[in-house]
Amino acid sequence: MITKRSRLWCTASLLAMTALLAGCGSLVQYNINEPLTEYKPGHGYTVKSIDLAPGDSKIFMVVLFSGGGARSAALGYGVLEELARNKFIKDGKSRRLFDEVDLVYGVSGGSILAAYYGLHGEDVFPSFNDRFLNLDFQDKIVSRIISFSNQWRLTSPRFGRSDLLEEQLDEVLFDKRTFADLASKKRKGPLTIISATDMSSGARFDFIQETFDFLCSDLNRFPISRAVAASSAVPLLFSPVTLWNYAGTCDFHVPDVLLAAADNKNRGRIAAVSRTRAQELFSYLDPIKRPYIHLLDGGLSDNLSIRSILDMEALVGSEEVRQDFRLDEMEKLVLVVVNAQNNPENTIDQSADVPGFRDVIRAISDIPIARYTQETELAMQSSIERWQEAGRLRAEQNHTKAPSVYYINVSLKNMTNEEERMDLLNVPTSLYLPKKTVRELRSAATTLMHESPEFQRLLKDLAVQGGN
Repeated sequence: MITKRSRLWCTASLLAMTALLAGCGSLVQYNINEPLTEYKPGHGYTVKSIDLAPGDSKIFMVVLFSGGGARSAALGYGVLEELARNKFIKDGKSRRLFDEVDLVYGVSGGSILAAYYGLHGEDVFPSFNDRFLNLDFQDKIVSRIISFSNQWRLTSPRFGRSDLLEEQLDEVLFDKRTFADLASKKRKGPLTIISATDMSSGARFDFIQETFDFLCSDLNRFPISRAVAASSAVPLLFSPVTLWNYAGTCDFHVPDVLLAAADNKNRGRIAAVSRTRAQELFSYLDPIKRPYIHLLDGGLSDNLSIRSILDMEALVGSEEVRQDFRLDEMEKLVLVVVNAQNNPENTIDQSADVPGFRDVIRAISDIPIARYTQETELAMQSSIERWQEAGRLRAEQNHTKAPSVYYINVSLKNMTNEEERMDLLNVPTSLYLPKKTVRELRSAATTLMHESPEFQRLLKDLAVQGGN
């Protein structure tokens, strides 16, 4: 029989344990980004410092991986497999389309594959499939979160579930590598840009040194796993990832092109985008008002990563982008957008019950992302048309041939087989999928690329021969 005295003793013990856990938790701290001692243009993991060029093949290829958890990673992996299967001959040498990828963007679930691909290149096959797609990563992270040994850490105000996600990513994929490994010769893959969302402004936050310069912080010493955790920090499921702002301590000077963009009074979409993006970055220059920057899922601001390209053109300027990427040397610009956005059947309006936790998550993340994605795709189409016209005019002036532009949209919603399309559009957003579903998504990538008129046009122009 439990007496009143026993209940009081149990209550006192629980309170003491809670106090002890809270006291211990206060000692736990997330990884703090390191300050930059001295600003040097081109230092570290910057677009300018890494040689981006079409190379001998005269192809400049960009691949963009959307959000969507393991669904996005599996579809994107299938796209890389298809690029590796297709070969062409240039100057008597056999080349794979896979080897022509120069630049990769990734958000949310797509950032997991993007970062691993950038770090390991060719070794993405089959190791990413073995280390992530065939692993119940979600079960492992849930086990880590509910583990008693981690409960006391989670009581700390300076430690959250995304920090456990970071640890799990390091254990499974990234082995505590930092952006210095991506910037150095250790990197085997293309330049990779991972994006998160600024929780306060809703702006996109790119993990490149050009962004970290505004914080006077050194990206070289920042863990890749922490950037991926920030990009994958779905609201409510994971905690925001926090950066410390050291602005004003490294003698950073805002580039003239950004100052000009902020003062540009011209009308039009490009000028408006430039002003908005410049203002978002300038907000980091006030460490008193914004001493800490909190980041969430990158898909909330740009689920396709397309706006990263549009902003680069708008802020740096078309001429600067042309010079940095040596676009005058290219004959073909290839953009591959891997869009794993799903469209699960929504039945909440058919019930009088209060929508559950999963329904709320979808309402605050998936639905706005879907609406914003459509606008982004239209903006991308408009930019491609402008690039093509600019290339044509420049070619006429230089008496050369205008480069060809290929926009390859690998989207689940484009599956022509209705049954397969509906099945894949109902695949949930999670960090684990059954092996059968992973195989179906990888196969869907092949099907979508074969059915893509733009991809087929590229293969025809290159006289590509499929193979293994």
